[in-house]
Amino acid sequence: MKYFIGVTVPKNFKNKIELLRAEFRFFTTEPHITLVPPPALPEDDSFIEDLVKTCKETKAFNIKLHNLDQFGERVLYVKVYSPELISLREKLYDNLKLIKEKRPFTPHLTVVKQRPRRKVNIEKIRRRAEIKLNPYPKYPLNSLVVYYQPKEKSIYLPYMVIPFE
Repeated sequence: MKYFIGVTVPKNFKNKIELLRAEFRFFTTEPHITLVPPPALPEDDSFIEDLVKTCKETKAFNIKLHNLDQFGERVLYVKVYSPELISLREKLYDNLKLIKEKRPFTPHLTVVKQRPRRKVNIEKIRRRAEIKLNPYPKYPLNSLVVYYQPKEKSIYLPYMVIPFE
C-alpha cells in the first residue's frame, strides 16, 4: 500500500472545500495539508513507530490558512502559514530517515488540480473559491494523520490519527 502523512483542517472549512469541489465535479482525497508525500514513505507501515515517537515529542501549535494561490495552471490551493509546521516536516524527514525532495516545501491545501484526462477550469473555480472559502481559519494542530491508498488509483483514506504529546 502507499501512504502519506498529512494534517487535517477544521471540519467546517473542510466541508466548504468539499462542497466547492462537488460543484465542479472534482472528487478526490479529503482536504488536507501534505507533509510527507507517498513516494517518500515505504510501502508498508514500518515508519509508524518512529512517527508516533516524533508526535510524542511535539507540542500543539497553530496553523493559519489564508488566501488562494496557484502552482501555474496545474493547482489551485489555499496558502498555509505556520513556521512550526515547516519545522515539524523537517523533524519527520530526519526522524523517519526519509530522502528529502529537491524542490522547496510550500505548505498548502489543494483545492483542485489538473488531471491528465479530467481538465478543470482553474480560473472559474478560483473566482468561486474566493467567495466560498472566506473567511480563512486559524486553528490549533494537535495530531497528524497517516493516509493510505487501499488499491491502485483509488483515493487515499485516513489510516490512523496520531496525537501530539
